[in-house]
Amino acid sequence: MSSDLQTPLALLVVAVTLGLLLRGAWKKRRRPGCGGDCGCPSVDFKARLKK
Repeated sequence: MSSDLQTPLALLVVAVTLGLLLRGAWKKRRRPGCGGDCGCPSVDFKARLKK
């Protein structure tokens, strides 16, 4: 692969990866936790501790 093509391709890969990471962080920020009755292991564990 030509070095003229490698640099833009590497920058494109980094930009796409960064975009996916930021999108995941944005989605997680808008929905913190599991949202109630989802059956998350931590929710079940906390319920058992309260009994």
